[in-house]
Amino acid sequence: MKCATMWLCGLCWVLGASALPADDPQAPPLEKPGWKLTFHDEFDRPQLNDMYWFRGYRSGRKEYFKRIGHPSRWVDHNAHVVIEDGILKLRIDEKLPFRPDKSTPCVSCIQTSDHRFGATTAEYQILDKFAQKYGWFEIRAKCPRGEGIMSAFWLHQHDPTKQEYTPEGQRKGLSDGVVEIDIIELQGRLISDEASSVDLNVHFTKEGHARPKLPIDASKDFHVWAMEWQEGQIDWYLDGEVINTYKGPTPQEKMFVLMALFQYSGWIGQIDPNMVYPKDFEIDYLRVYGRDAK
Repeated sequence: MKCATMWLCGLCWVLGASALPADDPQAPPLEKPGWKLTFHDEFDRPQLNDMYWFRGYRSGRKEYFKRIGHPSRWVDHNAHVVIEDGILKLRIDEKLPFRPDKSTPCVSCIQTSDHRFGATTAEYQILDKFAQKYGWFEIRAKCPRGEGIMSAFWLHQHDPTKQEYTPEGQRKGLSDGVVEIDIIELQGRLISDEASSVDLNVHFTKEGHARPKLPIDASKDFHVWAMEWQEGQIDWYLDGEVINTYKGPTPQEKMFVLMALFQYSGWIGQIDPNMVYPKDFEIDYLRVYGRDAK
């Protein structure tokens, strides 16, 4: 199915067709003029490729928190992942990810890097499968509705001592500099049937936070979400159009990709006790590019 879609998109490109319908943009060609493809997964195999992904939410941090007796929000970090018809589904249902009951916070997550601490936090091993400094990061995705759920596409520092929490569990602040880029944080509760709002963040900076209102229902159709990161500037895109620009401090080291579907009660709302499961954050592909040096 995906191959046919990509062939059709390529044909439209050759024929000089106008932009595809905005209500369900199709996958653009893999080749991107002026850019070099550095990492991608089209999810066209029946199981997750463990050469690319760690199947869990930041297990190195969870393991260390457990070691020092720091409470964790998550009962289990292991993801519930399904791949069907070339679509990755980060899934939450009534029993998986494992938790005592469906009202307990949980997360289904995959990421391209992890870490492990040794006897002390001065000793650590970075487990990179992919991380990059600067470039273009893009997914084509559909985000579920639901009170107390959130779809997320993030970049995190691959060095565990430079992430948004210290190894001892203290959340950092503005004085600690840039530690995270949120390409999207999309709540399951929508503004209306035909509008969504998305959180775009550069943590931790004074100016790097935006929540634009978008004229789409992100749960109804697939949309292309992208971000270009360069020194001193970050641009966010929806279906090829800029929706926000940030100018200011940007991360100085390479970062890894994290995609997740969260369920918890907090700033995204309260978990709906009558929620109908499963909830799927559906991802058609992930593509990462670096600027072509030619």
